[in-house]
Amino acid sequence: MKISPLANQIPDYPFIRVARISREVERRDGIPVINARIGIPDMEAPASVKKVMSEFILKERSTYGYPIDVHPERGIPELIEAIIEHYHVCHSVTLKPENILVTGWTKEFLHNITRLFDSGSIQIPDPVYPAYEAATILSNHKIERVRTSVENGWLPEFDFSRQDTVAFYFCDPNNPLGSVADMNYYVSLAEIIKENDIIGIFDKAYKDYVFDKNTKPVSITQIPGLTDYGYEVVSFSKHYNFVGIGLGWIVSSEENIQRWMKFNGQYSQGVAWYKQKAGAFALTSPVVKEEMQEYYEILKERRDIFAKGLNELGLKIELPVATPYLWIKVPDGYDDEDFVLNRLIDKAHVALMPGVYFGENGKGYCRATIFLPKEKIEEALDRISRIRDW
Repeated sequence: MKISPLANQIPDYPFIRVARISREVERRDGIPVINARIGIPDMEAPASVKKVMSEFILKERSTYGYPIDVHPERGIPELIEAIIEHYHVCHSVTLKPENILVTGWTKEFLHNITRLFDSGSIQIPDPVYPAYEAATILSNHKIERVRTSVENGWLPEFDFSRQDTVAFYFCDPNNPLGSVADMNYYVSLAEIIKENDIIGIFDKAYKDYVFDKNTKPVSITQIPGLTDYGYEVVSFSKHYNFVGIGLGWIVSSEENIQRWMKFNGQYSQGVAWYKQKAGAFALTSPVVKEEMQEYYEILKERRDIFAKGLNELGLKIELPVATPYLWIKVPDGYDDEDFVLNRLIDKAHVALMPGVYFGENGKGYCRATIFLPKEKIEEALDRISRIRDW
């Protein structure tokens, strides 16, 4: 069998590896491993969303035909209008329908968008969400890693002086770091990418996922001209717990959206009508807003408990203002991969993610999520305390 050499370059997906190790430890010891390693909400879509979606799917012709042929390719008008209003309220900008395209799971967009660009290098912040690496390799681009560090607030130090750089990824608010870029950062970034004619892939999975009212993540739509040089992709998965539904949207210039639609139409059949109707409901319903706000308050309490407990155990962490992740400093003298795999998982039966799995600059750190009940967090802290020798 003749396999593409690109396929052989893809690293193992780190979340799968840690899951496999966790299962092996469970089978060996007969003790369930507490999963604080993966960012999947532990509550599904709000009950009100499930109720209306069940009503939508029972309507006549709700599943008729391919959505891309039966409904507007950009997305149904109700959802497009809801997204426009969302940006008006959250970012004080006025978008046109031509600036928007509804999509399914946004991870698919993040993987495929690089195939549009001319061959060259794609800058990837380090550490960051690991899916960008495989996407770059499979599109036959070169990876150019961009340093982030605690000294610069964990924000990427982009440098576009290399002539072969064609694009970059920017996850903001950041997974796994919890960092948030301010308006000044975006203004400076916009100037540089315009000068160098580079496209930005702005992963906004946590755009409104904040715990502090004073924290206001920036949208590229707020920076004049930046949509001409960037795609902003937003997911319902974390904001509305649509993980099992799969829905999101893309914002860019009309030309960029058209370019993506031409490519996307070669393999995508669009997004189911009833999913889009559920998305429009979620964006506009006061009931859903209230349900999600209650969940965010629960998550904030979990964040506080988990962070306080880890700090008391000598695992230093600064309280994140955004994202459902904790970025944790492992004890001095410990390798983060060894610490997570051979101490936390193997001995304490608590699964986190080694920082190096998000990039070389993640060495010395590990990531935990707050998507587990308070009782499980307290149990995880107790288990770690019992094996602590640092």
